[in-house]
Amino acid sequence: MLIVAFATACSNTETPQSQQITVDQRESAIDSAMQHLQANRSMEALAITSTLVARDPDSAESQEIHALALISEGWRHENIGNPDVGTEKWTEALDAYILACNQSTTPGLLQLSTAQLAHMVGEIPTAKKYYELAHDNVFNDARASFFLAQIDLLNSEWEPAKRWIKQSLKRSPNEPFALLSLALIEAELGNTSVALELATQGCLILPDEPNLRFIQARVVRLAGNPVQALEILIALPKNMLETSMCKEEIDSCMTLIEERN
Repeated sequence: MLIVAFATACSNTETPQSQQITVDQRESAIDSAMQHLQANRSMEALAITSTLVARDPDSAESQEIHALALISEGWRHENIGNPDVGTEKWTEALDAYILACNQSTTPGLLQLSTAQLAHMVGEIPTAKKYYELAHDNVFNDARASFFLAQIDLLNSEWEPAKRWIKQSLKRSPNEPFALLSLALIEAELGNTSVALELATQGCLILPDEPNLRFIQARVVRLAGNPVQALEILIALPKNMLETSMCKEEIDSCMTLIEERN
């Protein structure tokens, strides 16, 4: 989900300030940049958008397409072994998104894009700020509250995580990853019967999704049944069994089983 809003966030409005270029010139530049991005020519796209924002700095549309070009260029550097340059480009893209949010009169999805990019580069306070803004401004979108819950969940802040994931489920009641997230939170809070029910509900929606099964196994272990949890784990795909998180979970199950024997 992390990249979804990058492609979907579009704002066609901007603050009423004087334009340094015409609307037609802006649209032509944006169309040209998008064609390059769709053809994986990020350098060419960035050359266009850099000129565009220099001439048209107060346009949300111009700043947004510049951010997209910077994101694409960041991935290009990441893929050729220049991660530091990639992160630099993503940080520049974050600045462009923030400008776009400030300039747009309807910034809801731009705020979600800003939050997701900040989350990706590790700017967590910025991510939380824009996730909260997106949650308030995009009324039917469950993603912002979902990601806020994940931030709190990873920090073992169970009560705030529970509040946010419930907000997400209000907007998307059958989202399996949200259901499993709430199941894990409830298990950590000691509400094991509720947790097991939620985990089962989520896994029934996507029965072959290994990530859901992994979370279910953890919920089952926390609920006091390490044998059943281990059975779920060993049925996961081989490549997942070889990950450190899966090995740690198996070790936790084995430790509990040995203690009981």
